[in-house]
Amino acid sequence: MSFPRKRESGSPIKAFGDDTLYQIASLTTFARNDGENSMSLAFFLLSGVTAVYLAAFVFFLREFLSAETKSTSWASRLIELGFLIHTLLIFTQTFTLSDKLSSQFHLPVTTLGEASGFFAWSLAFVYLILLRQLKMETFGLILTPALVLFLIPAFFPFQVNPASLIHFHDTYFLLHILSAFFSYASFALSFIAALLYLALDRALKQKTSASFYHKLLSLDDLEHFIFRTIFLGFFLLGIAILSGAFWSKSAFGTFLLREPKSFASLLTWAVYLVIIYLHGILMRKGRRMVLMSLGAFVLVLFTFLGTSIFQTGLHVGIR
Repeated sequence: MSFPRKRESGSPIKAFGDDTLYQIASLTTFARNDGENSMSLAFFLLSGVTAVYLAAFVFFLREFLSAETKSTSWASRLIELGFLIHTLLIFTQTFTLSDKLSSQFHLPVTTLGEASGFFAWSLAFVYLILLRQLKMETFGLILTPALVLFLIPAFFPFQVNPASLIHFHDTYFLLHILSAFFSYASFALSFIAALLYLALDRALKQKTSASFYHKLLSLDDLEHFIFRTIFLGFFLLGIAILSGAFWSKSAFGTFLLREPKSFASLLTWAVYLVIIYLHGILMRKGRRMVLMSLGAFVLVLFTFLGTSIFQTGLHVGIR
């Protein structure tokens, strides 16, 4: 097994010490020798979560296509059940790693599969917990297949980035990871709401049968939800940037890691600041602002996934 070589001075990522190398070696040994049982449990829970979310989608679709207005409580309950099972999966993955690495706390976000699955959990967490008062039943029709889509990569093995494993004991680093995922999830929910807004706007303009749009919220309610989630994502991304800066200072002596994801995060935050200013201060509303929020979400995708293509460093664990 080969370990990362020492980088030149000036790079924020320092050489790993003997303890770090031992921890990484221990993790690799555990994954090879003792990982079968934990992987079996994780696969079982992951399969269960996916099946429950698919069942919820079927219920939502059935209710949406029905000519009658029926309660979607079963679909909503299935989403909550899926979230609970997924939470159990996250705890299983987290503390399985922690027990093998000196009781340190390790979030399952060190590979593309883990990060994608954790993002699906973050979507459900933000929607069910942080935005509980703003929940919309019709949201499940788009949210559930999105959750399944992000869960699919979690079924496959990906390369682990060892550079990130040594930092999970740092409180700033944990806060950085959690707030970043929750902010991206909030922006994703605003993107879903924006799609619903445009669909409803088009249906109203074309005078589509009421069987379609009477089950959606009004345009004003959807717009309210879009910008509430944008503000939440903006706030959480600010926390992610600040906590990341403090962690970088304590770990590497600099407030800013010169990596593409760092600069992309700042750009994304600035773009959403402009959107919030236009909507909240200048009172710009309507379809044009919704389209602007869709354009901003492209930056979120680039920050979350696209920047990993062009770089090496700590953020390449999500690739």
